[in-house]
Amino acid sequence: TVGRLTAQKAYEVSIDAMKLLKNQGIKARWYVLGEGELREKLQEKIHKLGLDKEFILLGATANPYPYYAQCDLYVHATRFEGKSIAIQEAQVLGCAILVSDCSGNREQVNDGIDGSLCQLSAEDISRNIKELLEDDEKCMQYRKNASRRISDNQEDEMKLFCCSRNDRNGAEQ
Repeated sequence: TVGRLTAQKAYEVSIDAMKLLKNQGIKARWYVLGEGELREKLQEKIHKLGLDKEFILLGATANPYPYYAQCDLYVHATRFEGKSIAIQEAQVLGCAILVSDCSGNREQVNDGIDGSLCQLSAEDISRNIKELLEDDEKCMQYRKNASRRISDNQEDEMKLFCCSRNDRNGAEQ
């Protein structure tokens, strides 16, 4: 996960989801890149739940791309979102993606096509993570479709730019 450590990002729910996964015997690590005012409070909760080795706050980094490239699943569970650069980066780098079902996230991920949407609850997040970690085929399809979606969007944006530029040039002649 990449994002500021703020209330908007609902990290306390993600921590609870990791606890449920651990209780089910799922061996996973959840890495978080970012800093914010909730770092100390979140770290306390992580420690209290015995998740020091499973839910890891890495802090801010100048280059998150190597982390995206190595992850099995990118999770972005937030209360609300605008257009998320973190989701877009995960798509560009071909990650399988799980996001909470809220505006912003919903506009960037097509459920069941290039990622999964889930409810913002520890139970639903953990259930979806477990399902995706156990379904390599679905994750591969999400990775492929996420990369294709970004490529298609960039081509569409370039066409719009070219058309508007040609229109301007035609109007000036």
